[in-house]
Amino acid sequence: MGTLSPTDGTPAPKAEQDAIANRPLDPVRFAAETLGVNLWPKQCDVLRAVWRQRRVAVKSGNGLGKDFTAAVAVLWYLHGHDPAIVLTTAPTFRQVRHVLWRQIHALYRAAAGALGGQMLDTRWELAEDRYALGLSATEADQFQGFHSANLLVVVDEAEGVAEPIYEAIEAVMTSAHPKLLLIGNPTTTSGGFYRAFNQESAIYETITISALESPNVAEGRIVIPGLTTAEWVAERRSLWSADSDLFRSRVLGEFPERGEDNLIAVSDIEAAVYAPGEQWPPEQSPGEQWPGEQLPGEQLDDDPFCSLLLDGIGPTPVVIGVDVARFGPDRSVVLVRRGNVVEEIQVFPNIDTAALTGRIVVAVRERRPDQVNVDEVGLGAGVVDSLRAQGIPVRGVNGASAPLRQSECANLRAEGYWTLARRFSSRRIRIPRDSELMMELSSLRYKYNSRGKLLMESKDDIRQRGRPSPDKADALMLAFLDDGPPAERW
Repeated sequence: MGTLSPTDGTPAPKAEQDAIANRPLDPVRFAAETLGVNLWPKQCDVLRAVWRQRRVAVKSGNGLGKDFTAAVAVLWYLHGHDPAIVLTTAPTFRQVRHVLWRQIHALYRAAAGALGGQMLDTRWELAEDRYALGLSATEADQFQGFHSANLLVVVDEAEGVAEPIYEAIEAVMTSAHPKLLLIGNPTTTSGGFYRAFNQESAIYETITISALESPNVAEGRIVIPGLTTAEWVAERRSLWSADSDLFRSRVLGEFPERGEDNLIAVSDIEAAVYAPGEQWPPEQSPGEQWPGEQLPGEQLDDDPFCSLLLDGIGPTPVVIGVDVARFGPDRSVVLVRRGNVVEEIQVFPNIDTAALTGRIVVAVRERRPDQVNVDEVGLGAGVVDSLRAQGIPVRGVNGASAPLRQSECANLRAEGYWTLARRFSSRRIRIPRDSELMMELSSLRYKYNSRGKLLMESKDDIRQRGRPSPDKADALMLAFLDDGPPAERW
C-alpha cells in the first residue's frame, strides 16, 4: 500500500511519497544501530529537532553531552545525504580540532566499516561532493564557496562566535535544504547565539538542557558515565550559590541575569579561563604544537590568546599580588602572574603575619618577581614593612588612596578593578579555572558616588549579601594594578 498522508489518511502525492521514502534514517536509530551508542532523552530531542527543522539552537549546562550530540549529528547527516556538505566551526581552530572533531573521530573509529570514506584531522570525505569539514570562526571568508543541495552547519561553543561569522553562515544558508545547529553554554547576553533564543526565536527550535535533568543528578547515582553528577551540582551550588549567574549558565543552562551594577560579565570571565584541563605551561601531547609554537613555514595558531600565551614564556614581568586577611573567615591569598597569565594562586587561612611574610619570601625566591603588591590596610602594613626590611621590591597598596584617574574613580581600589574589568573585556588576561575566583569576579558590584566617580562595593557590604569576601579577586586586582601613567581617557 502507498504512503498515507499524516493529516487525513488518504494516499499522499507521489512526490511526498518519494520524499518520505528517501528520508534519512532517524538520527536516534542511526546512533543506536550504526554507531552503537545509546543517548539520553535530551540528546534524542536535539537530534530529532535537527532532523525535522531548518534551525536548532541548544543552550546547555556543563557536562551534558552537547559536543557528543553534535558529533552524532555530523556523522548522521553526511551518512544519510548524497550529495551533502557539513561545515563545523567554533571560536578557534584549537576548539574545532580538540573538542568536536575529537568526538567525531572516536565515534567514527567504532563504526568505520559502516560509515566508509576517509577520515582526516578535521575532514571526513565520502566523495568530491560529499564531505564534512572543520573551520575556525576567525575569518568570515572561510565560509565562502560552499554549495550543495544538502548543507548542515554546526556551530559549537556558539556563544563565542563573532558577528561577522554569523553573517557569513547566513550567506551559505541559501542552499536548497540547509540546516543550522547552534550549540553552546549561555554565558553572554548578546550575539547570534543569544538572538536565537530571543529576537530570532520564531525561526529556531530552541532547546535548553539543565544539569538538573541529567539522569545522574535526577537519580542521585551514576546512570550514564561522564554526565554531570549530583555531587558536582551540589559543589557548584555551594561555591557559586544558586542565584549566581555562573550557576544559571553553567548548571541550569540559562542566560545570565547580569545586573547593571555587576562589573565583569560572566562571558568575559569564561573567555579568560584556560582551556578545560589545560595546565600552565600547557601540556603537549606527542606531535602536537600548542598555541604560540611556530614550526618552520607555518603560521601561528589562530587562537586569539596566542600572544597572551607567548607572554607566559618570554621575558615578561612577573608580579605577585597579596591580599592579607583581616579577621574571621577571610583568607590571605598570594597570586602570581607572568605577563597577562595567572600562573599560581595560594590560599592561607588563619595565618599570622609572620608566617604569611615567610610564604611571600618563598614565592619571591622561587618566582623572582619584578614587583610585589601587598594590601597594606590593617595587618598588611606589618607584612609590607617586613618585606621591605628584607630588600624585597614591595609596594604597599591602600585601596582608599587617590587613584591616577581622579576624575573617573573614587579611589585606588575602584581604579584597580575598573582596569581589571577592561582587561577581561578586551581579552588581555588568562586565569585558571578556579571556581572561587570566577564566582568572586562575577559577583563584583559597583556604583557611582555623588560626584559621578566609580566606587566598588565594600567587603562588609559583600558579606551582608551573603557572599564571601573576594580575597582571590582582590589578589588578582593587586597583581594587575596599573602603577603607570594613565594611557587613555575612558
